[in-house]
Amino acid sequence: MSEISPAALSLAALSVEYCKAVTDAAMKQPREVLRDVIRYIPRIYITLCDLRPYDGDPDAEPEETGAIYDSVTEEQYNEVLDGLRTMLGANDIYLDTPVEEMRYSDTPVAVSLAEQLADIYQSVADCAATIGQTDPEMIPEVLSEMKYRFTAYLSTTLCCALRAANYIYYNVQFDEE
Repeated sequence: MSEISPAALSLAALSVEYCKAVTDAAMKQPREVLRDVIRYIPRIYITLCDLRPYDGDPDAEPEETGAIYDSVTEEQYNEVLDGLRTMLGANDIYLDTPVEEMRYSDTPVAVSLAEQLADIYQSVADCAATIGQTDPEMIPEVLSEMKYRFTAYLSTTLCCALRAANYIYYNVQFDEE
């Protein structure tokens, strides 16, 4: 039986930490959640950017392998999303220019930060759960799938969410108890 790679363990551990940070966001202080998000998103980005799924081969192309299974239920996703929306309040919606629809629009496109953070939660939670329950020989396929998702859409989501969370954290006063 082979061992799970350090990259997979690192990604799983980081994913669990991010998920803990955004779970029950409505029960936490907004600055606490945003501070954690700002700390974890760049680390997730760098980890996924540096990911080499097939024995560290830098030339291996990431593939859509289907190796990551859906572990986050719709109810769990909606619970995280609703908690983030409640926590962010009026700061949830922001104008985002990198959105694809912006290319065909004369007006800015409104985006939900809570939805972006919940999408990140779903992606990393599914990945961590799969790593935790998959045979170590299948981990390269899981990592390749995660790298594929990163290059296809998750990298942009991470960058946009970080920018919005950073702005809110440093520029919005919250009424905290």
